[in-house]
Amino acid sequence: MNAPRYVCLSDLHLGAAYSTLTYADGQGRPDPGRPSPTQVAFGSALRELLSAMDGPPPTLILLGDVLDMGLSPMGNVAAAFRSFVQTVMQDGGRPVFAPRVLYVPGNHDHHLWRIAQDQHYQDALDHGLIGEDLLQHTALFEPALEEEGASRIASSMLTRLMAGVPGLSGARVEIAYPNLGLLDAARQRCVVLHHGHYIDPIYRVMTMLNAQAPGRNAGRNPPHVTVSDLESQNGAWVDFMWSDLGSSGMTGAGANKLYEVMRDAAASHDFAERLATQLVNQLDQNFGMSGSMEVFHGVTVRQLVRGVVDATLGQGAESQRDSYAEVLSSEDVADLRWYLSGPVRHELAQAGLDPSALDLRFIFGHSHKPFEDELPVAGFDRPVGVFNTGGWVMDQPTMTSTQGASAMFIDDALNVASLRLFNDPVNGRVPPVHARGMGGFRDRDNPMLAALADAVERTRPAWDAFSQRAQQATESRAALLLDEFFTASVEVVANARVAMAVMPAVREQA
Repeated sequence: MNAPRYVCLSDLHLGAAYSTLTYADGQGRPDPGRPSPTQVAFGSALRELLSAMDGPPPTLILLGDVLDMGLSPMGNVAAAFRSFVQTVMQDGGRPVFAPRVLYVPGNHDHHLWRIAQDQHYQDALDHGLIGEDLLQHTALFEPALEEEGASRIASSMLTRLMAGVPGLSGARVEIAYPNLGLLDAARQRCVVLHHGHYIDPIYRVMTMLNAQAPGRNAGRNPPHVTVSDLESQNGAWVDFMWSDLGSSGMTGAGANKLYEVMRDAAASHDFAERLATQLVNQLDQNFGMSGSMEVFHGVTVRQLVRGVVDATLGQGAESQRDSYAEVLSSEDVADLRWYLSGPVRHELAQAGLDPSALDLRFIFGHSHKPFEDELPVAGFDRPVGVFNTGGWVMDQPTMTSTQGASAMFIDDALNVASLRLFNDPVNGRVPPVHARGMGGFRDRDNPMLAALADAVERTRPAWDAFSQRAQQATESRAALLLDEFFTASVEVVANARVAMAVMPAVREQA
């Protein structure tokens, strides 16, 4: 059987309450040091799958936003990573993966790259070198292919967290950023992995602003941008953007919950019904107007309130639902093509390759919406195989079939297959775990896809148990989000009423 050489996971958001891999009690209070039932079921099923594929331990690639460092305390993410290592990366003291883990930071764990930059600079000082600035990116491929005697930068923090786990004392986590490249022996097939944040315009806003300078006006996707340009211009912005959310008190918490609901769920049945019920109850308590009271022509108070909710919040949120109703918008596709034909193509050429002749696969995450496809891209003779890993979070209260998570399996010949793990349970069920390729005729000659599909069926009971846990986690988290929003809203309103009540007294004293 064709065994994987690499397994790629992304967007785990370990440490965050909204991650399905973080343990939380019935009230949604997280305990990052404990694995969630979903994490336990995933680790068990993955071990069975790799055992069924009968190969040496594959290399684990963690493709960004694995640690939720931007929104969660360092202690929480450290405890959550140690729990993940214990649950998924070892089996009774035996390692499930190869001793070297490759880590490609994203926007939520960009701080790991900042630490790696500092470490690289200090290592240079140890060799008597004083550089002008910090390293902006690592080599695309293994350093041996590009510079003799070099090695990737180790993450000392993550390596230390792994070292205390049985069987992993010799493990090492190495950082690649922002792109990690894999190249076959014939230098004809290539896989490039990137978390995906530099495809998203909001994380390269400084590059876009620079392109709008007088005389340039290059628009949303300016030409001739390298990965070094992206990081040097936007790295500090990525850190800043995720450095202080969640520290704005109860008012900020209420605003965040409102945003989470409104961006996708304001037009949902649950939201409209609950909000309308709350408004009707307040009318009854404050003014004695029962919900069944007829207003005019047979229309009751309850019906009138529900209509107002639908006509205002509901219709206003419909435009927000578009981002979840489709995997990629036309602008998203343009952004993806720009990143591949620009920064990625330039980096491939710098490594001495002819991009147009390559059989390229591109793997990214960030969007939390897994998919597989082929995409014609300028500068490449063949369509690029594109895979998205999705995400393990439930950060909005309604279910959408586009959201979910995948794991990528890559063999020695750099064939890629996607293990579709789950999508949000729509109509009360999660799609069963299954293998997917790009969806074109090239899937027929993909031995990794065939081997993965066979192994999934041979371990079906373990994956069915995982699906049940994933469905329970997403549904319970969605319900909690609605509860949290209404609870926060009541407290915010109460605080505002108190403030308004004391304002006249304050004015009189003034």
